[in-house]
Amino acid sequence: MATSLAKKEERKVRDTRLEQAIEHDDVDELHRLIVEERKLLDRASKDPFPNTPLHIAAAAGKTDVAMEMAIMKPSFARKLNPEGYNPMHLALKFQHYDTARALKTFDPKLIRVRGRCGFTPLHYIAEKQGENEPELLAEFLFACKPSIKDLTSRGETAVHIALKNQNVEAFKVLFGWLQRVNLTHILKWKDHDGNNVLHIAVSNKQPKIIKLLIKHADVNAKNSEGKTAFDIFIENPRHNQNLEKRLRPKRCSSHPPLSLSRFFSMELTGLEKYEFFFGFGDETARDIILVVSTLIATATYQAALSPPGGYWQDSSSNPSTNSTAASIENSHQAGDIIMNGWSLYFFSVVNSMAFFTSIGAIWATAIPLLPRTNMVCIAMVILGTAFSYSLVSQFPKSEAVPANLLGGFYVSLVVAGLVVPLVVWRNHARIVNRIDATGRRVDTLLESKGRQCER
Repeated sequence: MATSLAKKEERKVRDTRLEQAIEHDDVDELHRLIVEERKLLDRASKDPFPNTPLHIAAAAGKTDVAMEMAIMKPSFARKLNPEGYNPMHLALKFQHYDTARALKTFDPKLIRVRGRCGFTPLHYIAEKQGENEPELLAEFLFACKPSIKDLTSRGETAVHIALKNQNVEAFKVLFGWLQRVNLTHILKWKDHDGNNVLHIAVSNKQPKIIKLLIKHADVNAKNSEGKTAFDIFIENPRHNQNLEKRLRPKRCSSHPPLSLSRFFSMELTGLEKYEFFFGFGDETARDIILVVSTLIATATYQAALSPPGGYWQDSSSNPSTNSTAASIENSHQAGDIIMNGWSLYFFSVVNSMAFFTSIGAIWATAIPLLPRTNMVCIAMVILGTAFSYSLVSQFPKSEAVPANLLGGFYVSLVVAGLVVPLVVWRNHARIVNRIDATGRRVDTLLESKGRQCER
């Protein structure tokens, strides 16, 4: 009995010393205590929702001790206390931004840990106004790009939170970031009330923000009350005819909004059939196709520049009279391909088939990822045109007619390869952009494969 009481007394003393070590940010004392009792930190964190020593250190802004404990017990950094906060939430709550930055450096994914009401540290800092908060918000975005896609329990993005709290500086940071990383489609997402960020900006009477959002948000979108941003605007007239005109929904009776369930019930779009047919939904297969296609394109292009037999090094002109069939066949200019007749046609056609098939595969892989792969498609067009010209221009004069026919065919092939996939992608995008799904991420439907960011 006495031994048990003595142990309890020792634990109380160590707990007090641990509190003092945290208060004085004393890393050495922390390690001395752990040497004395190996399970010291675990003993203080047995509850399902513990207020761990790391929580206490982060709330107090004791960065050195907090980082030491985060290194020794990484799991503490993700645990929520009874109030629904993890250590980074607490550091932000009490404005200990140096501690929050240190934890962000230790593990950038902590920015995505959902706490009370689904708020991540990014949501939390987007809500706060002040001189230091915009810089910290920018650092969070830079450290963890996927965090901008996280939603609260009410389906709100960080942009929703910033606008609902009329935090203009935070909105500017978030909006600028979305533009730079090409994620402005997030501005179309709705919260659980069916409001996108444009609805909120109109409700809060923020004309400057409305002007920025009109280009990126959906003016036709309706909230759960069936109101568009224009409907909300005219309920509270602001005598701004320009804004009223730009907010007016675009009437398009032939293309009404499309529910997500109805979209799934529809037949596969041309782009989706195309993806399944070529197997581009499988990233491993796509990587193999790209590598092999690149090698084939390189080899066949080089073969066009250095054909079998090579080129004539000198010129030979036909005599004006007494010409024979043999002399016509042997007429050539320096730089012409030595091959002629059916051997030349066979080589040109087979080599070109291999080349255009390879760049077509590269092109086809890039189509589902449009518009981010615009430059790849443009580069393939230029490459195909250059190949056609370099091959056909080296034909002997005696083969001018077949050369022109092949050149026309190659150009037609390049144009068709550009136009057809773009039309298929455009039709798919037109359907997907009609989807009106509250709180759902429909943006991934425009990608070859929906990807969820690792947490």
